[in-house]
Amino acid sequence: MRSIPNWAVTGLSILLVLSAWVAVTQLGLVRDLFLPGPRDLWLGLQELLDEGYKGRTLPEHLGMSLLRVGAGFVTGALAGTALGLAMGVSRRLDAMAAPFVEFLRPLPQLAYLVLLIVWLGIGETSKITMLFLAALPVAAVAARDGVRNIPPERLRMAEALGASPWQVFRHVVAPSALPEILTGARLALGIVYATLIAAEIIAGSSGIGWMILDAGRFLRSDYAFVGILVIGLTGIAIDRLLLWLERRIVHWAGR
Repeated sequence: MRSIPNWAVTGLSILLVLSAWVAVTQLGLVRDLFLPGPRDLWLGLQELLDEGYKGRTLPEHLGMSLLRVGAGFVTGALAGTALGLAMGVSRRLDAMAAPFVEFLRPLPQLAYLVLLIVWLGIGETSKITMLFLAALPVAAVAARDGVRNIPPERLRMAEALGASPWQVFRHVVAPSALPEILTGARLALGIVYATLIAAEIIAGSSGIGWMILDAGRFLRSDYAFVGILVIGLTGIAIDRLLLWLERRIVHWAGR
């Protein structure tokens, strides 16, 4: 077994799951309503691409979801990273901001979605604000911990060479914390993506999450399964992109 490469094991596991899916659906062990077969999913995908769903094509629904993810994630991650770096440098600021960051971090995002809808309405602003609040504490904690984990001798060496506080931050603190910042960004993006789908289900009229819920109401399980597959594959693609960027930007991490 040790001679079998990991990619082969991954491919074999996927093949086994697909084979079981085909066998269960072809033998009629499960009704199409509960588990559509590969042919049903393919036909459903073609219909969504050609005719769309409720006035929008599948790429349009997906694009709207990704735009919301991008707006909430980018603003939340940038604000959280800036706050986390400042918290890592200043103990006093950390004492002021940490209670609020730690309160938001474990709080389920849907718990305050209702309040955001009351305050900001049911449009895009409430959804993007919720995604912003989902990304901010994760990014802040990652950036703060990245600063705190910098070896003290590295900072003292820069100061001994005559570096100013700004130079120490720019050339030592920020680069040293970057690996943890990017790891936090990957975690934040996963939370934001999952939160968006839930937000669209509860308070949406477009997007891939809303499409899945609405299709389920009309017993179009083929559309719902297509949406689920699109969400999963898109999430994997985004995560792999961030992982590639992390390896390119902080290629020295762990060495």
